[in-house]
Amino acid sequence: MNKIKLLTLLAIALLFGASAVYSYYRDFEVARHVSATIKAVSWSSSELEMEAVKFDRALTALAAGMEDEAYVQLRFELLWSRVNSLLEGKESRPLREQPGVLPMLEDLLFQLQQWEDRVYKLTQQDRVEIAGLRTELAHFQHSARGINVENYSGENVWRQLDVIQDSKLYSSLYLAGLLISGVLMMWLLVRENRRNRQLAYHDMLTGLPNRMYFYQLIKQAMQWADRHHSRLAVHMVDLDSFKAVNDSLGHEVGDKLLKIVAERLRDTVAKQGDVARLGGDEFVIIQRLSQGQDVSAMATQLWQSIGRDVALPDGCLSPQACIGTSLYPAQGRSVAELLSHADTAMYNAKHNRQVSMQLYESGMDEQRLRRQKLAIALQAAIEQDALTLHYQPIYRLKTGHIESVEALLRWSHLEYGAVPPLEVIAIAEQHGLAHRLNEWVLLSACAQAQQWHQLGHHRLKVNVNISPSIFMDGELANTVRRVLRLTQLKSAALVLEITEDTSLWDTAGSEDQLRQLRAVGIEIALDDFGTGYSSFSHLRQLPLNKLKIDKSFVADMVTDRRAYHLVKTIISLAHSLDMSVVAEGIEDAEQAVKLQQLGCELGQGYLLAKPMPAAAMSEVLQASIAGQPSVVNG
Repeated sequence: MNKIKLLTLLAIALLFGASAVYSYYRDFEVARHVSATIKAVSWSSSELEMEAVKFDRALTALAAGMEDEAYVQLRFELLWSRVNSLLEGKESRPLREQPGVLPMLEDLLFQLQQWEDRVYKLTQQDRVEIAGLRTELAHFQHSARGINVENYSGENVWRQLDVIQDSKLYSSLYLAGLLISGVLMMWLLVRENRRNRQLAYHDMLTGLPNRMYFYQLIKQAMQWADRHHSRLAVHMVDLDSFKAVNDSLGHEVGDKLLKIVAERLRDTVAKQGDVARLGGDEFVIIQRLSQGQDVSAMATQLWQSIGRDVALPDGCLSPQACIGTSLYPAQGRSVAELLSHADTAMYNAKHNRQVSMQLYESGMDEQRLRRQKLAIALQAAIEQDALTLHYQPIYRLKTGHIESVEALLRWSHLEYGAVPPLEVIAIAEQHGLAHRLNEWVLLSACAQAQQWHQLGHHRLKVNVNISPSIFMDGELANTVRRVLRLTQLKSAALVLEITEDTSLWDTAGSEDQLRQLRAVGIEIALDDFGTGYSSFSHLRQLPLNKLKIDKSFVADMVTDRRAYHLVKTIISLAHSLDMSVVAEGIEDAEQAVKLQQLGCELGQGYLLAKPMPAAAMSEVLQASIAGQPSVVNG
């Protein structure tokens, strides 16, 4: 289609240029003809001669079979009309006053009247009659020429030559104007065509190829791979929690983030392939692989490039992404297959907290189908109150008393059985159920905590994990107020746990959200500390009460001296910022002792107590009131 448009444009340009050149030479022909025929003071005399000549040529053309009878009759009528205009027109008066002109015109008119029947009966075969008419016409042609020659003398010659010279000059200027305007027209057309192509095949915001252009690029890449017996990698990239960024920080910030991510992807890929934006926060990279090249290297580079801080006027964003990869031709020989498998791999990475990059593997489609079924069932479970909460106590390591209980989501599906909590949360995030799920957990946990308060556990706190989407939409403080009002739970009894990935998307926006929550009267704990991105650089800016040391550090602190010192440093850092510390994943007594020696106030883990249903948790709480020894100080 583009070739056809280009050829059409070229044809128009050539036609325009040819018309301009033809017009130029045509003007010169007219000037030459005028210089040979205009000899009188009036333009009309030359017109008479020209019409006589044209009539004579029409007769010649008829005899030669080049014109038909209608054309001869037309020239005859034009000649007659010219004679009448010279005899009667006011403009022709100066010509009629020339010696011998009026008699010649009257004779010619009489002759035309005599020729009328003969002319209208002429056919191509009447060559003798045609020759006769031409012989009779020659006399009048000679007379008309004589009039012009007699008046072509003296000053008239120079004046006519000046007019002709001016005519040639104007023709040259006219040609130059036509050519310049033609060049400008071509330039404008080419520029507009290029602009239209840019608009049609590129994303307006980022300048990357759009979905339409991507399909052309990947087909070309597949052809290249076939010719060179090589492979392609298709990397699908999706930003984490981008909707939350748009909702909380505005579309201007979201657009800026997309532009920066697009530029980073383009710089990372460079000449190894192509980058396109399919829509929203979804990008795709086509990578041409050399023999033996590791496909995961590019995915890692892309992920690291995206994850660099993005500076904002009030802070910075720490964007994260999930990347799914499929290979051509091993994992698909069509565009649809490659995209589907890359999307499936990306979906798998998005719902697996342990990885951010995933190469497609057989069986992932079944996992995706599982999640789709679970998403439908999860919505029904929320509506029907079919979810449950288990509670894991958090102890004061020094006294063994229960400080708080962490609410942990549990869900058993009829077909798949117990669904891991992280998978439930990921499904909720992916399918727009995160807000409803968070509200359900908040409401259920706060209601249960209020029941324990009524049973005498007045100082007991409840910890609730908050997902990124509900944190970033700016409505969390209002949601918390509403839940506390409905359950009548004191705000000091609620602790919200927020992961680094949640709170550090935008430092300024996060700080504002956290201050709103602190104003409600609740506590904020930073969960899984040390596993997120650039945690130390942002920690001092956020109004937090507690740090929860990730269990991966606690697990190695007894056997790994570096892990021990890292835990020690985190505890010292937290204390310097007036925060208390909770150690997660305590599984043996030596860990508990060392944590207590380092000044860690609170602990949680299987050594102390496993998560349990509310009824079992009630028994543990009652036992703690009765003064039974705990695992920590026992």
